[in-house]
Amino acid sequence: MVLLLGATLDLPLRDRNGLLEAAGFVAAFRDVPLEAPEAASLRRAIDLVLDGIEPNGAIACDRAWNIVRMNSGASRLFALFADVTNAPPTVMQNALVATLHPAGLRSAIVNFEVVAPLLLDRVRREAARFADDPELGRLRDELARIPDLPLPRPTSRTAEGPFLTVHLRRGDVEARLFTTIATIGTPIDATADDLRIETYFPADEHTEKLVASLASPA
Repeated sequence: MVLLLGATLDLPLRDRNGLLEAAGFVAAFRDVPLEAPEAASLRRAIDLVLDGIEPNGAIACDRAWNIVRMNSGASRLFALFADVTNAPPTVMQNALVATLHPAGLRSAIVNFEVVAPLLLDRVRREAARFADDPELGRLRDELARIPDLPLPRPTSRTAEGPFLTVHLRRGDVEARLFTTIATIGTPIDATADDLRIETYFPADEHTEKLVASLASPA
């Protein structure tokens, strides 16, 4: 009955474990850190996906958008549009913080006033769904400390095109990207259930050529 209740409520597997333990049962789903020996097959699956997406950038994140894996394409994009060498380590360890923080990508996002409210609304909705999740609570608090962020705003038809495009510019270099988010199909492991892979695809031919040139040896 506890498992049926968790499935009916569409709870994440880690929360279903918590529900079982609160009812006096043992956890039903494996929950080990990604770097644990038992998670070797999951790490391999993530690396296969990230490597297969090259030369496009892709990152694997947990539920709170902490970056747990990043491919070379994403490293090149971050290095091109953010001062990753001098940025505080905590800024570049979280995808949303890296996007919204002044020491991250923020200064390079031309359409920041469009991008930021939509990202913040995503956080607001996820935090409301998982109100007791301490990681999401910490993310919300960290974002609240970033100065001069706009208010969250749901997606509207004010944005141009069929999807949101992030317009980046640093010096003479420009790129326009759209993102997709993928998850592990039919996870039976709490760590796999929490993972999402976000890919940055070129939104125009200029960006496509840029991404390809960054991957080419000098």
